[in-house]
Amino acid sequence: MISSNRAFRNSHKQYVVFLGFGALLLLFFVFHFILWNGDAAYNDKVVEDSLASIEQYDFSSVRTVEAEIKKLEAMEHSGGSGTGPQLLYRKIFENSVVVGDSITEGLVVYGFLGNDRVFCKIGASVMFGDDMFTSAAKTYPENAFFAFGVNDMGNYTGHADLFIEKYEKLIKDFQKTSPDTKIYVNSIAKPSDGAIARNKILGNYKNFNKAIKEMCERLDLTYIDNIYLLEEQPELYAGDGIHVNVSYYNLWLENMIQEAGL
Repeated sequence: MISSNRAFRNSHKQYVVFLGFGALLLLFFVFHFILWNGDAAYNDKVVEDSLASIEQYDFSSVRTVEAEIKKLEAMEHSGGSGTGPQLLYRKIFENSVVVGDSITEGLVVYGFLGNDRVFCKIGASVMFGDDMFTSAAKTYPENAFFAFGVNDMGNYTGHADLFIEKYEKLIKDFQKTSPDTKIYVNSIAKPSDGAIARNKILGNYKNFNKAIKEMCERLDLTYIDNIYLLEEQPELYAGDGIHVNVSYYNLWLENMIQEAGL
């Protein structure tokens, strides 16, 4: 009888463990499904398909549960259900970070890079960028690409020297935290002529880029010139003449890859 009870308890224990793993996997799947599709519009068909996928999992042993979890982790690492080019860029930049403003944010919005690789804010400026630089540095990346200046032209009322003073400080602080990271600094993307006509302060992009380039030479950093991208293809502008459409990001990423030798 004792042996029988013990066998029952062991069997019950295994059942509970398997049930727990199954619940864990379900939570894992739902969490990452929401994470990957945070901005998506859900409908009954999407939910039904997701539940059907969960029902197909084999919860019969710890080994099979672990195998399913590894599959999900592999999907997350590759960027979920992104297209081929997006997955390729995520792989290339897996040991790099990009830090910048709302233009930089498009890298995440359009699925080119994940949130873990991009540190950005709408309206971001080096004037208020300390937290982004600190957070990015604490990932200890192999490469860091910075992209600031559009908002800084207004925040610093056209004074490139004050902009560079703060930019340089943030980069040096970054290097103190992550001294082995290679630093690349992007130029300011050229605003359209119409945008400059509406806001004269944007016409300072040439002076600001000149100051960025000189800073890079002084600190032995790599300056990435992106001016030609929009000069040669003005159709890549968004409606405001400052932001850009999705086609710009392939070209920008390719330019960073070429300059960094990734």
